Amino acid sequence: MFISLILTQIQYSVPLFSVSNSTSFSLLLFPCAGGVGIAATQLCHTVKDVTVFGTASASKHEAISQGGVTHTIDYRTLDYVDEIRKINPKGVDIVLDPLGGSDTQKAYNLLKPMGKLITYGAANMLTGQKRNLLAVAKTWYNQFSINALNLMHANKAVCGYHLGYLDGEFELITQVVAKLLELYRQGKIKPRVGDAMRRMQERNNVGKVILLPEPKKEVPKIEEDKTDEKKEESKMATQPLPHI
Repeated sequence: MFISLILTQIQYSVPLFSVSNSTSFSLLLFPCAGGVGIAATQLCHTVKDVTVFGTASASKHEAISQGGVTHTIDYRTLDYVDEIRKINPKGVDIVLDPLGGSDTQKAYNLLKPMGKLITYGAANMLTGQKRNLLAVAKTWYNQFSINALNLMHANKAVCGYHLGYLDGEFELITQVVAKLLELYRQGKIKPRVGDAMRRMQERNNVGKVILLPEPKKEVPKIEEDKTDEKKEESKMATQPLPHI
């Protein structure tokens, strides 16, 4: 229970700021099968008329579709920008961007007028299981940049989010956590965790992955007494009978 609540706070706080006061909107999540993607999808369905576009490898499409993603896109074989434009020529209202680099520029271009881009990571700096200096340099070179005048002309908004730098906003965090706990108690959000680090490293996980040590099973005292009795009986049966 405690672990679930902690995961709830971390995963759901990002999208809650985006969708809590919105109705009838479209949202792009990439990648969609991770913890934030699943959390955002669940939160989206606490309001009406939401269209969720989600990118993930093909093997995860069934899982995220069952979780509420409206349109699944295999980012490994398809251009998600083209696929979204085929369905929504005007683009989407909100994009949650954990990738950075050139994907942030693509996300911005996908926004409708009055749309909002929320950037909260730079995963493109990672390749495989560790940070790659070449990937870092490439992502930094392609980092999205825009000035206030262009934002005004485009009628779009760009926001940053980092939970680690909100530690001083006690009142805001308290309100968000209270809302999350309420949704959790109502069963409207359900944190999902996996069971193996290997699945995460191989990008086979859907949701957060945590490892828990298996507790040692305690043998009931009654069973211990019976075990001792059996050992004593066995010992007596093996002893030779005394000569009379």
